[in-house]
Amino acid sequence: MEKKKKKEKLNKKYKLYKYLKNYHTGKHNAIVCKQLELVMRMDEKDIRWLVRSLRKEGFPICSCCYGYFYPDSYTEIVETATRFNKYVGTLMTTSSYLLNASLR
Repeated sequence: MEKKKKKEKLNKKYKLYKYLKNYHTGKHNAIVCKQLELVMRMDEKDIRWLVRSLRKEGFPICSCCYGYFYPDSYTEIVETATRFNKYVGTLMTTSSYLLNASLR
């Protein structure tokens, strides 16, 4: 049974990749997660997990304020990575403020 679930997730992952590459290439064709949920018949948590998994395997799944997309240029990859790095920096700053806070 576990093997079947694993194979099913793998199929969904590559189905998501192919869908983004075929229908949502380029930032101007981004798709919001809610629409992906309907198309892929999955919830947001599963979509995010699949995107993260594809990225770990080296598939350049990009995102922006308009949703997810397959890049049509290296510039779009860099833009996504830059946005991630900025977000991480903001989180680190916020974390240090919290750690330096005092109970009142």
